Amino acid sequence: MELILRATGLRKAFPGVVALDGVDFEVRRGEVHGLLGENGAGKSTLISILYGIYRPDGGEIFVNGQKTVIHSPSHAARLGIALISQHFALVESLTVEENLKLAGVDVARAVEVGRGLGVEIPLGRYVGELTVGERQRVEIVKALARNSELLLMDEPTALLSPREVKSLLGIVRRLADMGKAVVFVTHKIREVVEVADRVTVLRRGRLVGVYEKPFDEEELLRAMFQGVSPRRVHGVRGPPGEVIYRAEGLRGNRVADVDIELRRGEVVAVLGVAGNGQEELMELLSGFKKPRGGRIFIDGEEVTGRPFSYFLKRGVAYLPEERGRALAKELSVLDNFKIRCFNNCVNLLEEARKILDIDFPTPGSRAAALSGGNQQKLLLAREVWLRKPRILVASYPTRGLDVETAEKFYDLVRAAVAGGAVLSVKDIEEAVERADRIYTISRGRITGVFTPPFDTGEIAEAMTQ
Repeated sequence: MELILRATGLRKAFPGVVALDGVDFEVRRGEVHGLLGENGAGKSTLISILYGIYRPDGGEIFVNGQKTVIHSPSHAARLGIALISQHFALVESLTVEENLKLAGVDVARAVEVGRGLGVEIPLGRYVGELTVGERQRVEIVKALARNSELLLMDEPTALLSPREVKSLLGIVRRLADMGKAVVFVTHKIREVVEVADRVTVLRRGRLVGVYEKPFDEEELLRAMFQGVSPRRVHGVRGPPGEVIYRAEGLRGNRVADVDIELRRGEVVAVLGVAGNGQEELMELLSGFKKPRGGRIFIDGEEVTGRPFSYFLKRGVAYLPEERGRALAKELSVLDNFKIRCFNNCVNLLEEARKILDIDFPTPGSRAAALSGGNQQKLLLAREVWLRKPRILVASYPTRGLDVETAEKFYDLVRAAVAGGAVLSVKDIEEAVERADRIYTISRGRITGVFTPPFDTGEIAEAMTQ
């Protein structure tokens, strides 16, 4: 097949970090090209260069055989390159039709493109009413209506329900069948194996290899993690202890009548499609936000309405969905660590770095210079490994983490959290594999409570009630 894009020797460095070191990458027309790598591997930097967000320090890029310097995202768009990111360029207070017009897209053309792709475009609905999957489909159609030939999809399944993931993978294959090229960035081996024609693996800014169908999942895992597959067999867990945390009839702005309990030694997952009240629920459970109704108990003591500082004193740790709310990105790695560390901090940070494989040049490096995954590792090191809370409440704690680091996170929770953990999770597979109990949430209400052995079909149905 004809090459639509070829990059050779791409290099990009940030202060103290070499993000890409001589990477070659190519994409053919009519193919889905998977891009794999652990946190800090350089995937986001590569995508940002191809879309004109960053300028490479070295290397060459050829688009349709012509040597090109991609100056900006608008220049990339003129070259037929589109980016489908997790942060959609849509205005929630406008209808889909108004958003298309705002973006300079011919509405009739968009409807025609959607029909050819098997996607319905709800022109009259407000974007704020759409699910994440529906918004994503609008972005895809918008890109095609602009005659984009190469679509860069950065973690496109990160916030989708299982049904929406299945739908998206079908759309991606249809795009390839139409002759479009798709770069599919994901941490999920099974997704890339299902949808991709070829896979490029990066590790620490360098090219490890390019793999073609039929794929060997273990080979891809070994390529990502320096020859060691992180998969393990998970043993049977012991019975949980007494109830240490309980919420009754909890109400907020987006959640209503929520009952949840946590027993000693448990990992409890709150599983739902993004946007169904999970973030507010975690804020309420952690004491970060005061409820409008209901009651919260820790070890039998009612703590409803007490300040967040009291929850912290009672051993509750909270990891919000947005890292920026818990991490001072303009401060150094060490200064961020010192928010919870008061003695021997340099040595403790180095120990945490080794355990969680946090990649940063020096303790004095700015936290903002770290990749998203390494920022998340720093938070886990500070709030879980260092603090060793009694109860952990966390929103999507493994979001952006590769397979190996997600393994380490759950090992860390089991070892360091004295009581138990309530975690907001979006992936059924992760919840089934890791949780002792699963609560499903839809439209701000608990729709099911599940214990092993888990029935994924029942769980998926409860998520979409």
